[in-house]
Amino acid sequence: MTVKIITPYVFDQEIRQHQQQFWELDVHYEKDVAGIGSDLMFQKIWNQYPKDDIFILHADMSPHHDGWFEEVLAYVEQYPEAGMFGCLLLYPARNESGEHFIQCAGGKFTDGRPDHFGSGLVLENRSTFKSELEIDSGQYDTTRSVAWTTFGGCYIRRKFIDSVGNFDPSFEWTYNRDVDYCLSGRQNGYSIYQIPVRLYHHESRDNKRIKDQNKANMETRNLTRLQTKWANSKFYKTLDKEIKNG
Repeated sequence: MTVKIITPYVFDQEIRQHQQQFWELDVHYEKDVAGIGSDLMFQKIWNQYPKDDIFILHADMSPHHDGWFEEVLAYVEQYPEAGMFGCLLLYPARNESGEHFIQCAGGKFTDGRPDHFGSGLVLENRSTFKSELEIDSGQYDTTRSVAWTTFGGCYIRRKFIDSVGNFDPSFEWTYNRDVDYCLSGRQNGYSIYQIPVRLYHHESRDNKRIKDQNKANMETRNLTRLQTKWANSKFYKTLDKEIKNG
């Protein structure tokens, strides 16, 4: 099975920088000219490669170190039972000791809502919408089975996509579509692994930000749809299980 790296984007200037940073990779870039949002762009592009696994690379990501993608492929080969793999996403910001803040180390649920293992940092002022900031000190340097993972820095096997199909069309814009998709895949028997391969995520620049009240209302409705669909299932709960090396 081959893998296709896909990156939808909005701003031409941003993607030129992205191409320079990931010059060694064969990436499918496609502009979201219709404004359908990142998730439906992922779907549009991955349907163009019906025989390939997919790696989703956001337009606002940058490499943490050389050889990172080869590391991803090694984990994919090592764990054939998993249908999806999420990278460890770091904010580019550092604390006074030079340690990076964690953006996402896998998905969980907090008070009935989807949440990330990570800081929830607002890059502009380094404030946080969580109780505390979480730095990358090696606490996620193992392979872990998680409830869901964000669709960015994410490897998806083709058999996972074929099993779930397209996104649930009842969800609006982008919010919580990825959570719903992950839970559907787990319901179909696939595991989701979080792997300690690091990428930087300049989160404030991507095309999923809420920029108006209409999109904020969509997010609220999507959360209600997600909870109605999954809240009473065994999949709608935090999972954080270390996977031993095979």
